[in-house]
Amino acid sequence: MGKILSRLALFLLITLILTLLFSSPQRSYGALSTAEGDTWFIDMSRFSKSAHGSLSCELCHGDMKENGEAHPDLKDRSKLRKNAVDLYDYSKCKVCHRQSYARYLLGEHAKALKKSRFNKEAGKSGIRRAPTCGDCHDAHYERSHLTRVEIGAKMTEVCGLCHLSQKRTYLNDFHGRRAVNLGYEAAAYCSDCHGAHECISLKDKAKALAVCQRCHRKAELKFTEYVVHPIVKKPKNEEKDKQRRVSIIKTVGSIMAVLVIFVVVFFYGHNFLWLLRELHEKLRKH
Repeated sequence: MGKILSRLALFLLITLILTLLFSSPQRSYGALSTAEGDTWFIDMSRFSKSAHGSLSCELCHGDMKENGEAHPDLKDRSKLRKNAVDLYDYSKCKVCHRQSYARYLLGEHAKALKKSRFNKEAGKSGIRRAPTCGDCHDAHYERSHLTRVEIGAKMTEVCGLCHLSQKRTYLNDFHGRRAVNLGYEAAAYCSDCHGAHECISLKDKAKALAVCQRCHRKAELKFTEYVVHPIVKKPKNEEKDKQRRVSIIKTVGSIMAVLVIFVVVFFYGHNFLWLLRELHEKLRKH
């Protein structure tokens, strides 16, 4: 009976180890600091604790008049049904955040915003195809003095609201596991590679190499072939090389998955049969 119990204990221990290895719990840092543009109500107790809590409303919103009419117009409730983020002119942010706004105008988000159109079929207010300041930052509730790990974890969730596949692949990658799951400050978050406001694309290998060399000083051009986001939705001529590497990654991943399943099934089956044999021998002696 002692042998059976020892083998059962070993069986449970290895099961626990496998569970810990294949599970990847993410740290929780409370509510996301994304924009709450679907409501016009402002919780002043939360606002007073935010980074903008010491500023007056007039500094950002001016005299609260539109076309000479005071706000709010109680007779016109249609405006209150619209998304506040869509209506606000975020060019006013450059008064205090001049450098950040200048970088934003150079980035991919600003370029896409110029071309964006409202999708009327999606709802009354429509859906923009590119974000503005208020989509990533909550002007009324954004907290200051957060740690790099807290900012990085929230950033991953904010970016993931639009870039779902990129968020998933990042969290499965070595960089994401160290940064978000382990809370390692030196690990790379979204903005470390793509920029916080400029939001550059890294399809160009020269740009990608410059980014990689921030952490990997001895990296060469071949280093940029490492794929963080193994996603190719619409293959283009310039993405054929990435498509080839993604195909290799998926093939190897499938082979490894089959191998792991085979090893686990074999291990559990072997130990189950061994336990049955030990139990049979024990009962036969009695």
